[in-house]
Amino acid sequence: MVAEGSFREDFYYRIFVYPIMVPPLRERKTDILPISYHFLKQFNQSFGKRISGFEDKAVTRLTEYDWPGNVRQLRNVIERAVILCERDKIMLKDLPLLGDVADIEQLIDHIPSTNDELKRIKKEIRQKAVAKVEKNFVMNALMKNDWNVTRAAEKVGLQRTNFQSLIKKHHIKIPRHTRSDS
Repeated sequence: MVAEGSFREDFYYRIFVYPIMVPPLRERKTDILPISYHFLKQFNQSFGKRISGFEDKAVTRLTEYDWPGNVRQLRNVIERAVILCERDKIMLKDLPLLGDVADIEQLIDHIPSTNDELKRIKKEIRQKAVAKVEKNFVMNALMKNDWNVTRAAEKVGLQRTNFQSLIKKHHIKIPRHTRSDS
């Protein structure tokens, strides 16, 4: 970045006193839970929640995932999980991007025995997949726009009322500390 001119050289040398190489999360599986609990505590405070921890399936998914986005991705996933969670523990279904396919995978693993059952399963998979994509679409727009509903709706090209309908449809709760226009 210094060579490209997008990062100040004097600042680079100021912070580059001693390089510390930290392996990626996929190589530090034992760090995932302590970091997750740190973020859980932080977001409990931010969003006024009292989530005590993670259910076993959520722990398994967190620790088995490779985390290509490292700690920043983990932070974002925990933040979204805290927002989505309506119980005292984060469940697999509260882990967006990690748990989104869990329900669908169960349907896919089931082998239908009749054509009617096959049609039902295909329809259910389509509905669940569309619902997950739709909910993630709304959550992403809200998070990118600091939970400002009007701005999020404008950015994604929807009328505010239609965007609010999606928020209601997917039971998305706007965090208390940001309710300026919802």
